[in-house]
Amino acid sequence: MHRFAYWITRKDDAQVQALATNGWVVDRLRVAPGVDLVGLVRPPISSNARWVLFVPGNSTTLLDGFQGVLNDLRGDDDVGLAFWGYRGFDASGGTPNPAALKSDLAKQWLRLQELGATANRTEVWGYSLGSAIAPHLVANMCSAMQAPQRLVLLATGPEIPVRPFGMFGRFKSSDIYEGVSAKGRVTCPVVVAQGSVDSVMPIDGAKKLAKAFGAQMVVLEGSGHIDLWADARRELWGK
Repeated sequence: MHRFAYWITRKDDAQVQALATNGWVVDRLRVAPGVDLVGLVRPPISSNARWVLFVPGNSTTLLDGFQGVLNDLRGDDDVGLAFWGYRGFDASGGTPNPAALKSDLAKQWLRLQELGATANRTEVWGYSLGSAIAPHLVANMCSAMQAPQRLVLLATGPEIPVRPFGMFGRFKSSDIYEGVSAKGRVTCPVVVAQGSVDSVMPIDGAKKLAKAFGAQMVVLEGSGHIDLWADARRELWGK
């Protein structure tokens, strides 16, 4: 049995465009021939402001759900925000799998550079499924002497098995998402933040991941998997 599935809900162009409010714009990113990712970007006002490249979780409300999360995190701060729907999610094309999603994230970082972000004022935040993808991008950035300000991993664990997408996915081996193999090449500060009562990704796994990365471990007392954001802002935002 597979522990997770890809929780995909599709959106049409009008539904996505309706999210372009309060400074957000829709961004379409070509990641492979015939495959475009659809994402949301909220550029900062100041050219010297920091950016957060957010790598979201596996969700049926990916763009609209995490847009709200990031709005709450940002508050009134002048911070650039950007994230894209995974292949197959919302209005993005293609089919999700670990290799493709890691490759796509590298192209997202290139897009941020086009928008004016620089590594030394960019943070990479990975949540849940995204926490197993983000370390690979950051490892490549560090190897290229473009280390970000820090890597933040939230609601995470050493390994996330997902049922392959498609009608016959239940008969195949799980897609395995993991970030631990990137640990030797991540040279920037790493923070692991985990709700103490997370039943989806238990805290023991997050502690093992933090130890592997030599990361700062932040326990969000009383928080679970999806209700950790207010505590995350208090403990992590702006530090």
